[in-house]
Amino acid sequence: MTSSRISHPRPSGPTSTATLWTVYVLLALGLVLMQWRVFVGYQASDDANYLLGATGWLEHSPYVGNSHWTLRHTLTLPTALSISTLGLSLFSVALPTLVYFVAFVAVQVWALHRHFGFAVAAGFALFAMTTSGMVVNSTYLAPDVSELFFIGTTFWVLTAALEPREDGRTGSARLWLLAGLLAGLAWINRQTAAGALLAFAITAWLAGRPARVRMPWAVLGFALVVGSEWAYLTVMTGDPMYRFSLDLNHDPVNRVAEVQRVAASGGWIDKEGNLSVHVLLDPLLALFVSQKYGLLFWTGVVAAWHAWRLPQGKDRQLLMRLMGLGVIAFVFVGANPKLYLVPRYLLVPAWVAAVLTAWWVARLWSVRRRLLAGGVMAAVLAVNMLCLSVENTQPRAIEQALVDWVRSHPQQPIHTDIETFERAQGFFRIAGVATQTVSTAPARPGDRVFYSPIRVEQCAAQLRCRDVASAFRRQPSWVSTEQLVGPAKPVGQLLNSLGLAQRLPADIRRRILTPSYEVTLYEVR
Repeated sequence: MTSSRISHPRPSGPTSTATLWTVYVLLALGLVLMQWRVFVGYQASDDANYLLGATGWLEHSPYVGNSHWTLRHTLTLPTALSISTLGLSLFSVALPTLVYFVAFVAVQVWALHRHFGFAVAAGFALFAMTTSGMVVNSTYLAPDVSELFFIGTTFWVLTAALEPREDGRTGSARLWLLAGLLAGLAWINRQTAAGALLAFAITAWLAGRPARVRMPWAVLGFALVVGSEWAYLTVMTGDPMYRFSLDLNHDPVNRVAEVQRVAASGGWIDKEGNLSVHVLLDPLLALFVSQKYGLLFWTGVVAAWHAWRLPQGKDRQLLMRLMGLGVIAFVFVGANPKLYLVPRYLLVPAWVAAVLTAWWVARLWSVRRRLLAGGVMAAVLAVNMLCLSVENTQPRAIEQALVDWVRSHPQQPIHTDIETFERAQGFFRIAGVATQTVSTAPARPGDRVFYSPIRVEQCAAQLRCRDVASAFRRQPSWVSTEQLVGPAKPVGQLLNSLGLAQRLPADIRRRILTPSYEVTLYEVR
């Protein structure tokens, strides 16, 4: 069998080295450009709580958050630093996650180049920067990319710690301590890292007695991080169970009920944007039939099969460790009834699939199967770009439109529903626009109404709005004065022109064809 080793570049002179650096610099610029192109900035969802935690540190430090979101110090503290340095803006709020992703890609490229060579490193970078579930996720404040950074970096530090030295022992105590510190940061960032941490423990234990002797150093590093946060919260609150009680009781999850809701509606898409057919099949569909990951898991499975067939050696050992990490991380999320089935919870398996695919493509190229290698690379990248074209990078365009209107009409009162107003609060604050002219009271004759039927129905589904939702629905006495419509998605326009749009299921067609926002301004007569 042909060796799996994808050799390191062996530059014959300055030109080869310059070419190598040129490619990496271009990839870095491409990554930043892609982040700019799909920039979200702020979603007015969980990130509103992270922003609240960040401003809490700025306004009254030392600060103790009152929810599991505001206690994610790996997000709130960097965001506080970003805002204090750059001022409050969409960019400064998203900057920590942007940096986490750039750092993640940089670490992966460095490690993959070291272990597998230039082709694998460059291929991985291309996959990462074009995969919707990764790059779009890196443009707003969320713990997914920071978790990916800490877990991905822990893996390579652990790999370095497991490399045997000349005396037969594993890496230095400092490497093991660093692995533990990073694992601790992954844990306090979000407890969905538990699956990956279990995989690390299994990997270290199976590495043999020399590794087991060093494992206490990793445990110490983990305990230093987690213990420091626990001690701080205990001193500040007097409750040693403060964080645990918040983490375990913040949100009830019922996956079966969500699948039943989708089936009853006659649709195919759940509230997280997943294709939903059965509670047992949905985790697999989230991998293989998702705009977030395109073909990545399909090619990842094929690559895993090729990796499994390799002869024993360093490459196979490393790839098996990666595969084990990906499988355990997926099972922890996919089979965990306490977690929503959210595509962004699957970034660790996606990272593993991207590495495996990059390795497989590079190996095909090295054994002269270049047409197949180029075809796989082109297919993955093309589907990734198609997925990006339907990605909603303005999920709060309606709220941003309200802020823009109020900014342009500073003296004119306007009424809107509770959901739109509450979600717009962060945008008003970031834009520095006052909200005194905006009201959620029922509109009376002569009043102007900012109306979005989508937001009104979302409002009606929530407890805070359910009993008064009828006041926000369009009334016969309302007269339209202006239409605000966002741009249509290019892929939707293409499907329409080809006559294919009407063949799609209704809920999928709506997501692809609907403009980014549709708002009507009414005057009550």
